[in-house]
Amino acid sequence: MNGLSLVMDGEFYAVDVTTVERVVRNMVWTKVPAAPETVAGIANLKGGIITLLSLARLLGRSEAGQTANAVVFKPFANGDGQMGLLIDRPGDLIAIDDSQIIPPHTEGEMEESSIVSGLAEIEGKLYRIIDIDIILSRFKDSDIKPSNKVSQGGTNSYEED
Repeated sequence: MNGLSLVMDGEFYAVDVTTVERVVRNMVWTKVPAAPETVAGIANLKGGIITLLSLARLLGRSEAGQTANAVVFKPFANGDGQMGLLIDRPGDLIAIDDSQIIPPHTEGEMEESSIVSGLAEIEGKLYRIIDIDIILSRFKDSDIKPSNKVSQGGTNSYEED
């Protein structure tokens, strides 16, 4: 697997680079009232609405500060929106051989083990491999329904199903 490394709270994570559309530094977003706890907010990225999830909250941790960097993933196959993860900072591209991956620890933080598919030690650093498919399936099954529509003008509009 070719991965993009991410740093969150001083720990290293990796996602499959083929799922990533872009990394955005200094992302600006808007909080969404009454959104699930893992949803940090939404952002307008080149005319499309991106729902931003907090990696810290997905891992069951509190956020130390306002994170401003995001990894934006490729749009859903069905065209039903796009998602990104707020992180402390992006890292480097790394190559992870399947033989280097071991199962994640099941003790301790249950939230982490539910989105981490494996662990790999590379050059003395332990990387937790994040399973984006699990996050996407949780996201798509939640009450938050992403929209590709951008509000025009200075008023907020909400669309009811």
